[in-house]
Amino acid sequence: MRRNCIQPKNAKSLLLVIGIRMARLLPVAALAFGLAASLSPKPVHAQEYPWCVSREGYLYCFYRTQEQCQWTASGIGGCALNPRLLFPDKPRDSNQNLLSHEK
Repeated sequence: MRRNCIQPKNAKSLLLVIGIRMARLLPVAALAFGLAASLSPKPVHAQEYPWCVSREGYLYCFYRTQEQCQWTASGIGGCALNPRLLFPDKPRDSNQNLLSHEK
């Protein structure tokens, strides 16, 4: 049974054809990469929201207004001002939770 595939006359001609095709694609790929890099968005900085839902000992700070927070917290917890905004100079101690669990 005969297969429908193109076979090169020799390996050198196949490598030559592949090399020519790759050489044509290289400038196009470089242009596409440069265009994608130049159109990438500027880095976004995290935003601290002023209101937090307090639930099960954790604060979920995703609310711009007290009303938004109260709607979400209804029946599951309470609202509190974001302590990161109230005390911006106080460092967050990530080891404090670790030490309290070891005792």
